[in-house]
Amino acid sequence: MGRLSEAQLKNELKTGELSRVYFLYGEEDFLIKTYADRILDAAVPEETRDMNFIKYASAPRSAELADYLDGMPVFAEYKCALVMDLDFDQLDAAEQKNYLALLKDIPDTSVLIIEQLHIDPSVYNDKKAKEKPKKLIEAADKNGAVCEFKYLSLDRVCAQITKKIERGGCTVSNENAAFLAEECGRSLTVLANEIDKLCAYRQNGEITKEDIDALVPKRADAGIYTLSDALFEGRTHDAFEILDELFIQQFDAHRIFFTLSGYFVDLYRAKLGKLAGKSYLETAQSFGYYGGRSYAIKIAYPKVNKLPARYLGDCLSVLYRTNKLLNSSKMNDRTLVESAVAEISMLKKTDD
Repeated sequence: MGRLSEAQLKNELKTGELSRVYFLYGEEDFLIKTYADRILDAAVPEETRDMNFIKYASAPRSAELADYLDGMPVFAEYKCALVMDLDFDQLDAAEQKNYLALLKDIPDTSVLIIEQLHIDPSVYNDKKAKEKPKKLIEAADKNGAVCEFKYLSLDRVCAQITKKIERGGCTVSNENAAFLAEECGRSLTVLANEIDKLCAYRQNGEITKEDIDALVPKRADAGIYTLSDALFEGRTHDAFEILDELFIQQFDAHRIFFTLSGYFVDLYRAKLGKLAGKSYLETAQSFGYYGGRSYAIKIAYPKVNKLPARYLGDCLSVLYRTNKLLNSSKMNDRTLVESAVAEISMLKKTDD
């Protein structure tokens, strides 16, 4: 029980001694989905899944979920429920209380998987984050297992790239594997798609840097930083052209949004650090940006000189509201992201 590393979670699944609840979250969607599938495989055999497994695309009513988990498994050791993107902050006070009680009382014959793919992981890790979401992860920690999946180290990502490319009948040098990893932001989800594309193009032989340059879209991060700069400079038309290009390149709306949100959070923290007279390194450490992550604050520092703290705070308010809509509204995801960009562009005009 408690906080588990990826290796510890893997070992627990091998033993077959399963926890009652698994809370999976973090930056790396591919690993979250992979381990949710592995937990399901360990809990419920394929042949009895129709009777012993249910998946919810969003949080069901607590009473409905409790009724399902309280039922006895049929021809299996466990029943299993998978809840995707349980946005605790969206629940009313009574439901929040009921969910916390539910996590304390899952029977030994049931397993609950909470798969947080589109919930910003900072709401659980940031010391200044809201208390309500933290209560959910604390309850899961106390009554089951919590595992955070961060982006893998460059060496591990390169090893994954080399292995997958070799399975596709091609080869790649260590240098070009590292180049591909950085172009895709080290995201295993993005890499899986791009490697399939590269192998289909090359068919056999070595995948070169030229192949990667020609076929792999420029990183979403770079495009989003350029989009943000256009917004800061009042170039709304340019910002929307960049956003359109990202969608043309088939970047997921959620990925675009969370990269954009993360960048604004970095800028706001950098502004607060500057106002407090701190160096970028002191600011980075104050907000838990250690190692390579401190670079995000370093590059934000010169950018915030002309950006008022109030303006950045208002931008974050827009992004916070949009985040709630992305997780609860039936509106098109692209439309919501475009609306957020339009709102932020109007803030700049008002600020001027």
